Amino acid sequence: TAWRSRRPAGSAAGGVEVLISLARDGTERQKVRAAGVLRNLAMNDDNSVAIAAAGGVEVLISLARDGTERQKELAAGALSNMIEVASGTHEGVVEAGGVAVLSSLTQEAGASDLCKLVAAIALVHLACTRADLAADDTCLSLLLSRLDQPEEDGWRRDSI
Repeated sequence: TAWRSRRPAGSAAGGVEVLISLARDGTERQKVRAAGVLRNLAMNDDNSVAIAAAGGVEVLISLARDGTERQKELAAGALSNMIEVASGTHEGVVEAGGVAVLSSLTQEAGASDLCKLVAAIALVHLACTRADLAADDTCLSLLLSRLDQPEEDGWRRDSI
């Protein structure tokens, strides 16, 4: 699609930095909007690199850990997109504690199915980029073990 091939949107004019600032320090609504835009921008490798270079990984991990349900979902989606499309961003996610935060989201009792699924997808992307994470209990094996859990815990077999 056309949006995947765009140049980094607004990064030269400081747009990514503004979005990261809003995701970190904005109102609750601004954090949701900024995280949503960052998630969409992160579908492009150049944008993902720009987000990471501007300190976005740490901000998104913080939002995924401490935000509202919607903020967590969007931040996890942005991280997932970054990991998927831009080689090298996965290292920043791992170093900033992203595996623990994303793993926690997959098990959070109050999280929606969509939030859990987005976090799980991010972990799968990480496991695909690093063999050590694929063997780690906090990553792919956690996701596989969840398939045997009853539906009452918020997961559905057809969601994964």
